[in-house]
Amino acid sequence: MKIRRCDLYEHVKSYETKDSYEGFLGFIDAPIRNVRCIRLPGGRIRLKYIDQENNIQRVDVGPGEEEEIDFP
Repeated sequence: MKIRRCDLYEHVKSYETKDSYEGFLGFIDAPIRNVRCIRLPGGRIRLKYIDQENNIQRVDVGPGEEEEIDFP
């Protein structure tokens, strides 16, 4: 699925103050597991996860980044 980096960033940030992560990344259509969110310098976030083929994937996102990426 195509998504802009800034939209993914905003989605992750919206869960920062919530107590429940129910529905987190529920909009994606591929199974992923072991999702970790890592804060990076400059306010960026790295999403690290294992995809459906057991490969470790990483994607870095930040505010104002308009590039469209395939996620997951």
